Amino acid sequence: MLALVRDLFAQHRKALIVEATLILKNIWEAEDVVQDTFEVILKGGHLSKVEPDKYHAYLYRAVRNNCLSTQRKAVADKRKKDRFEETEPRFEPGEMLEAWDTRQRLRDAVKALPEQRRLAFEKTYLEGKPHRQVALEMELKLETVKSHIKIALKNLRDRLKHLR
Repeated sequence: MLALVRDLFAQHRKALIVEATLILKNIWEAEDVVQDTFEVILKGGHLSKVEPDKYHAYLYRAVRNNCLSTQRKAVADKRKKDRFEETEPRFEPGEMLEAWDTRQRLRDAVKALPEQRRLAFEKTYLEGKPHRQVALEMELKLETVKSHIKIALKNLRDRLKHLR
């Protein structure tokens, strides 16, 4: 399977990058998407479910779908960033010390969480990763990650309720 994917990559890489660049308008991002697509195909063994005469169409469809997913993620990330900037607190000079104190208490509260719970919380809320990706990275079930995050939020609320 590795040899087949390697051959397909060598054979179709440049054309797929051109195709992805047409969608994403960025050659560097296009190269990343093509590389990621082949990585997923290799790790998932997806080609074993495809007839050999349809490899070409499958690769183009997979790259196109990943380009569209990349675009959707970029739009969602921009929306989150814009929302954050809209709601970003504006402090008067006298309030800065209080804000720093609050941040330190929040950092301490997060550090006090058990390791798995802290990692799940940080990856989801601080790194902005979806639950499914966090579950894969931590090699846990999706429900376990969701449970860790739910309990972490409850712990943080309880520990920081005096800040409200």
